[in-house]
Amino acid sequence: MDVEEIAEELYELKPSDFVAARDRYVAEARRAKDPGVAKAIAALRRPALAVWAANLLARQRPEETGQFLTLGETLREAHRTLDADQLRAASRQQHQLVTSPRSPVRPPCWPGRRGSR
Repeated sequence: MDVEEIAEELYELKPSDFVAARDRYVAEARRAKDPGVAKAIAALRRPALAVWAANLLARQRPEETGQFLTLGETLREAHRTLDADQLRAASRQQHQLVTSPRSPVRPPCWPGRRGSR
C-alpha cells in the first residue's frame, strides 16, 4: 500500500466521507500485516471544510489558484506598505476575480450562476 496515493485519494473526498474511508484503509493495512502503513494512514486527519475547498481548487483549477495566490501577495504588500493606490487596485482585482461568472469561489446561488433562483 502506498501511503501517499491513499492520502491523495482521501483528501479528494468530501470531509464527511474522509474518516470512514481512512478507517477502511487502516483496517486493510492491518489485515495485510503492515502496521507502519496502518499507523501512517491513521495519522491522517480530516481536513476542515475551508482547507478541503482550497485543496480542491488547487487540484482542479490551478490557474485560478495562481491568480488568488498572486492577489493575496499583492494585497499583503499593499497593506504592509499602506499604499492606497495599490490597495484600491488590488481590491478591484479581488472583486473582479471573485464575482467573475467563472469564479470557483462564487456560491452557486449567486445571480448568473447555474442553480441561482
